[in-house]
Amino acid sequence: MSFGNFLKIIDSELHKEYVQEKFIEKNSSSNVVSKPDITQIVRPKYITNSPLKKLKKVSQLDWDHPVKRYVNKRLIPTKFHAKLFYAPKFKNWVNEIIPDKFEGVVHDEPRLIIPLIDQEENCFGIQGRGFRADGIRYITIIFDDTKPKIYGLDAVNLNERVYVTEGPIDSMFLPNAIAMAGSDGVRVIDGLAGANKSNVVFVYDNEPRNKDICRIMDKVIEMGYNVAFWPDHIEYKDINDMVIGGLKPADIKLIIDNNTYVDLQAKMKMVTWRKS
Repeated sequence: MSFGNFLKIIDSELHKEYVQEKFIEKNSSSNVVSKPDITQIVRPKYITNSPLKKLKKVSQLDWDHPVKRYVNKRLIPTKFHAKLFYAPKFKNWVNEIIPDKFEGVVHDEPRLIIPLIDQEENCFGIQGRGFRADGIRYITIIFDDTKPKIYGLDAVNLNERVYVTEGPIDSMFLPNAIAMAGSDGVRVIDGLAGANKSNVVFVYDNEPRNKDICRIMDKVIEMGYNVAFWPDHIEYKDINDMVIGGLKPADIKLIIDNNTYVDLQAKMKMVTWRKS
């Protein structure tokens, strides 16, 4: 196959950069056509200026790699594979960034790395997703405390409808979505410059018996935001489970849009949705 097709298979994001480089070459004043050189392709700032450059992208992993299999099993769209990374020894890697963040590391473990990237393409933190059923599922590490702890800032358009999910992976199945990366996510989004409340829809997990989620939803409703309520026939816990269960992302978005409420209607809906 051609070099371009080969690059498209192993790394779709790098292929886009390569195509851009070829376009620049073709339209430059020089008639000399140089051979493609991967090392000269400009990579995103969030990779070149951060510790992520030491890690492999999921898109670069072999198809039988455990993390690649995990990502495929979760049906995470391939366009995100180039923005997810693999840390074979998570705590040791973090200690290289923040010395002694994890003291006395004896047992380390691999984790899926989900970068938190701002509007200027700076990586200001990461979430490490573990794979052990008996371990801590997510560990969030922030490099810059001045940044709003939100996933997806690099791609969101605040002038359009914005969907806010609890976790980054769920947000990958909705258009123009971001995710809360900390317990103060509601407060952070409320102070996010450029965000219009009428455009923001909070989409929480489908856990009407979870008192913490219900308490936060009450708070969001009081703040004047749109809130989505999952109908009774939806038995899955979150968006990713719905996709794995066979629902199409477009259908999930339609369900959310048809079950979104605000102000008094949201308060009334909350009464019937909440289960004791």
